Amino acid sequence: MTWRAVLDLYEVLRRADVDGEWVAGLLRAAGADEVTVTRVEGEEGSTDFVRAVLAGRDGRLAGGPAPTLGVIGRLGGVGARPARTGYVSDGDGALAALSCALELARLRAGGDHLPGDVIVATHVCPRASIRPHHPVPFMVSPVDQETMNRHEVDPAMDALLCVDTTRGNRILNRRGLAITPTVKEGYILRVSEDLLDVLEAVTGQPPAVLAITHQDITPYGNGLFHLNSILQPSTATPAPAVGVALTAETVVPGPAVGAAQLLDVEMAARFCVAVATAFGAGECRFYDETEFARLVARYGSLAHLQTPGREPGEGG
Repeated sequence: MTWRAVLDLYEVLRRADVDGEWVAGLLRAAGADEVTVTRVEGEEGSTDFVRAVLAGRDGRLAGGPAPTLGVIGRLGGVGARPARTGYVSDGDGALAALSCALELARLRAGGDHLPGDVIVATHVCPRASIRPHHPVPFMVSPVDQETMNRHEVDPAMDALLCVDTTRGNRILNRRGLAITPTVKEGYILRVSEDLLDVLEAVTGQPPAVLAITHQDITPYGNGLFHLNSILQPSTATPAPAVGVALTAETVVPGPAVGAAQLLDVEMAARFCVAVATAFGAGECRFYDETEFARLVARYGSLAHLQTPGREPGEGG
């Protein structure tokens, strides 16, 4: 059950000495096809990128036609030591994505094979730093977003779910789970009706949608305000990406200790599993390909929004 996956991973991720190999051990024992751990050093420490592949019965790894879903847990860190003691709210993005991977592996061991392949990627850092940000401080990984994208966004992903704790804002004042509009190559597209259907079924509530702006889908480092990093993976791929936001009624800082909401994490993991099942079976579209083609034909490419852009005063 998904709850068991969440609890097993939480017991690991809340440890001060956690690293990627702790997590990889759980995934390998459950039967994930390929689990890799890559440690990357940054200016303020290191983090371990964890990538797990779950092969589907009709996926490309088996020579089949089913599409591949990517599930990315985006965060600064699962801990902010030594400034904070314990697991922090920001860690729930990684916890949800990894719980999805563990549940998928266990489902397959019990005889339930998904149609398509699923690639889950995130990073594990128990000692991230804290940076001032309005309305609450940000958690900051030892490595930059470009490095994260390089290790987490895979060209094999035909669509991406980007899971991120999104409690430090006044944009969506409701606790639980929300999705963003689909983002593809600089365009903010309409919200996927198929994903809304899955979200309704999983939560048992009317679906919530997180408002995003063009600033949010541009790369970090350009001096513009970003709600958070939930859609940074969309800057590194032509595939459609949708944010899966863990939200709250109040403004909760990412470095807050005791603010993890495991009920919401479990819902997010179930949502990712349900989308993986439907997407691989061709029953869940992230966007309308025909309408997107019309958009580009009429208004041109917006892929320049996936780049850092020009500095003020530059020509071109």
